[in-house]
Amino acid sequence: METRQHSAAPRAGGTLGFFALFSIAIGVIVSQTSTVSLLQAIGIGGQGFFLAYGFAFLLSICNALSFAELSLSLPQAGSISTYAEVTVGHFPAILAVFAGYVVPAIFGLPAELMLFDSVISQLFPGIMPSMGWALLLLGTLVVLNLAGTDVFATTQQILTFIIIAFFLVVGLYVISGMQPTAAAAPQIWKSYAAHDAVAPVVVLCFWTLIGCEYVTPMVEEARHPRRDLPRAMLLGLLFISAVNLLFAYGTAHVLPRDGLLASVTPHLDVVSSVFGQAGRIVFAVIAMTASASLINAVLGAVPRMLHGMAMNGQAFPLLKRVSARRQVPVAALLFVAACPVVGLIWARGDANNILPLTIAATICWMLVYLLAHVVLLVLRVRSPQLARPFRTPLYPLPQLAAIAGILYVIANSSPEPAMTKSIVLYSGSVLAIFGVVAAFWVRCVMKQPLFRAVPVALPAETAAAG
Repeated sequence: METRQHSAAPRAGGTLGFFALFSIAIGVIVSQTSTVSLLQAIGIGGQGFFLAYGFAFLLSICNALSFAELSLSLPQAGSISTYAEVTVGHFPAILAVFAGYVVPAIFGLPAELMLFDSVISQLFPGIMPSMGWALLLLGTLVVLNLAGTDVFATTQQILTFIIIAFFLVVGLYVISGMQPTAAAAPQIWKSYAAHDAVAPVVVLCFWTLIGCEYVTPMVEEARHPRRDLPRAMLLGLLFISAVNLLFAYGTAHVLPRDGLLASVTPHLDVVSSVFGQAGRIVFAVIAMTASASLINAVLGAVPRMLHGMAMNGQAFPLLKRVSARRQVPVAALLFVAACPVVGLIWARGDANNILPLTIAATICWMLVYLLAHVVLLVLRVRSPQLARPFRTPLYPLPQLAAIAGILYVIANSSPEPAMTKSIVLYSGSVLAIFGVVAAFWVRCVMKQPLFRAVPVALPAETAAAG
């Protein structure tokens, strides 16, 4: 029987320190789609936004706890595919990576690129053809990632610092009373009546917190993974939530709910209301920074997941290839970079498709979090002797609560009936295609049962200790 060998604990000595890991953990979160989702959540939810955000935050903390334990117990670059194969089999392992990370690259990244192109085209019209700015940004980041992990990490840290500083400045500027409309804030919030449909608002809030586990494929490249990996995810979620809530509160001083929902680029409208026309030029730089942060994080992490899968025989052997000098998974990187191009063609570059694309990507991602919790529960039962440098507090309550919460949110994710068809079409069709391909690969290429777990080979010292 096939057996997967794992080290007893992640080894220290990589190149990535805490701030690099922290920047990667929140690199997906600080994006334009996250900002627009946050503002749309305020517009839809009103005062119910705070309840929905709190629910999304607790779900995200539970997800981070499970990924922290799994990544340090099974420290390999494959991330969720590695965790799933040793507990529930190859088919869920393959489908999880494609559902949670390739599908959002097809849906989430095009939404981000469309926002970026829309903002820049409004400020500098006529210079580039439609989607020209978006493709230029994508190509630039591919080149930077081909340069190696050090360049990727440095780029991510710079981008993260700039975008967080901007959100803090805008939020603090408005609520400090310097903005003329700030004095009317209490009256404005009174107009934000609670909304009955909390679940769709949770989905939008969840998107603003999603992706901190992007740091887990870097476990083998972290300098002190046992100490820094859990801290990077948990502190990242706490920090970005404080920034989000500050920015959200400031936004309610500036724009009415109808204004937030009617605009494709409400974040640009907020900046224009606060800083005037001059602020729009500054925002062009911020828009580029936010979009680059998301795309750079995806190009850094997902190819390494696919490379880890290929090394385990779960993906095309071509994805094993790495550059001799920089050890970058070139084939996997180019594959991931092509995914948003496919999404742009599918959505025809129409910015009105951003909301259903974002919700569809979120649903697919939530399914991966659901699987991660199940995997952890199974791993605790099947491999009690496995070394666990990090253990989930109050286990198994966070996992059980998160599973129930995720199922509820997915079942009630559409904000309006007219959008349900698009969301189901986007997420369902792509998941079905990847599901068929994954089943064929496991049965016909790997010649393995779909759901047979690969046993974990415990190191001798770990087994003896147990």
